[in-house]
Amino acid sequence: MTNGLSGPRKQFLDVLRVLATCAVVLMHVLTGATDVTDASIVPEYRSLLLSVMDLVTWCVPIFLLISGYLFLNPERTLTYPVMIKKYCRRIALAILLFGVPYAASELVVTERTFRIRMIPEALKMTLMGHTWSHMWYLYLILFLYLITPLLKKVLRVLPVWGVAAVMAVIFLGSSVAPFLNKVLDVNSIPVLPDGGVYFLYYLCGYFFAVREVCVDKGRNVWLTAAVAVLALGMILSRTLVGFSIQMAYNYPFTVLLAVLLFAAGWNGSIKKHRIPWQEAGALSFAVYLVHPVYVNLLYKFVKITPFTVLEQCGVQSVAAGQAVLILLLAAFCLVVLALATATAWVLRKIPVLRKYVL
Repeated sequence: MTNGLSGPRKQFLDVLRVLATCAVVLMHVLTGATDVTDASIVPEYRSLLLSVMDLVTWCVPIFLLISGYLFLNPERTLTYPVMIKKYCRRIALAILLFGVPYAASELVVTERTFRIRMIPEALKMTLMGHTWSHMWYLYLILFLYLITPLLKKVLRVLPVWGVAAVMAVIFLGSSVAPFLNKVLDVNSIPVLPDGGVYFLYYLCGYFFAVREVCVDKGRNVWLTAAVAVLALGMILSRTLVGFSIQMAYNYPFTVLLAVLLFAAGWNGSIKKHRIPWQEAGALSFAVYLVHPVYVNLLYKFVKITPFTVLEQCGVQSVAAGQAVLILLLAAFCLVVLALATATAWVLRKIPVLRKYVL
């Protein structure tokens, strides 16, 4: 038996962190391309694009599961002074150091000039959460960090069944109900705020942390098979059934896929490898922060996207176009990931950034 914070089992967190970061990059490569592309060339590939989104939307939930697993572990003591001075400060500095330049860049692009007053304007925008869209996660995690010490006190007195009941209510109200409203095209089913699902992921991490697990190869096989079956089912629902609703972080299939992926790693499905997962995991936060810079450079300044390249290829059939589009999305993702990783590596070489931000 090993607990959630023992040495040999920490590697699965690095693996999941790296995979989730890669999924975030692919998601933004895709959504960024559709944002700047004439919609007239997208519909014939809609099912493919939705399938790709289905297979990467688990990325942010995995980040939250990891945070809940680490910070809500009963064996870990986290007081407000420690949480604020170490963890909240890190996120707040990241928001300021990256959010302000991103907000300022939007002002520069809009006005096609730079004014010194743009700096305080960008600061105000950042404090209000009006910076590049991917920064929203930092505001969310900052809030969760702020409530963590209080939440840990509640979890110490609340029985496990009580926590499970709260999670069930959140799942039904913030995940199942909104999804049914969307599928049935109604607004009659009562729902909880969509943001509740992020709290659900955080609590899911806690559940994994309080459980001890003995690696069971049979269980690993079943967990891996469940992930594969769910992913295949999501793809077939797009390509064969024509299901057209885009998955969101709070929809049931996303919740299930994220929890199954985390469970597969937690249960020992991820073994030791020669790949330097710890080093790669240490770069993940910086990669998350900087990768949209390269997406924007490619799409808005160089004006090249997977769709523009596909159009120039002149493919004659939808099937061939889908195959080419998959390769193009992968290629763009690798380029952005490589550039962002190189930038992250350089930034982490700066002692003050490495110590206090990255």
